[in-house]
Amino acid sequence: MRIQRETPSLAKGSKAEHIGDFQKLNIRVNDIPEEHRIDVFTRILKDNIQHEACLWEPDSLQKTFRLARKIERKIMATRKPTTHNYKDGSVVAPSLPQLTRLTPQ
Repeated sequence: MRIQRETPSLAKGSKAEHIGDFQKLNIRVNDIPEEHRIDVFTRILKDNIQHEACLWEPDSLQKTFRLARKIERKIMATRKPTTHNYKDGSVVAPSLPQLTRLTPQ
C-alpha cells in the first residue's frame, strides 16, 4: 500500500498537479485494482470536490481525473471575488455605492 503513504502531500496543489503526481504513482503499481486507485485519488481531493466526485461514481481513473478537473473549473467560475489583500495580511472593506437621499420636488 505504498501509494497511500505518498498521497497526502498531493492535496495541496491544483487538480492538474494532483493528477500528474497521481499518474506517476499509478505507473509504479500494477497489483491494485482500479476501483481502489479511484478511491485513493478521490480521498486526496479537497472536501468539496471529493464530495461531488463521489456523487457521480466514476468507473475509471481517467473519468475521475476529468470529473475532478470539471468540478474544479465550476467552483472557480462561480467563486465570488475576494476583498482580501494577502500581501500585507489586511482585509479591505468592500466599497459600497454611496446612498443618495431622494427629496420630493
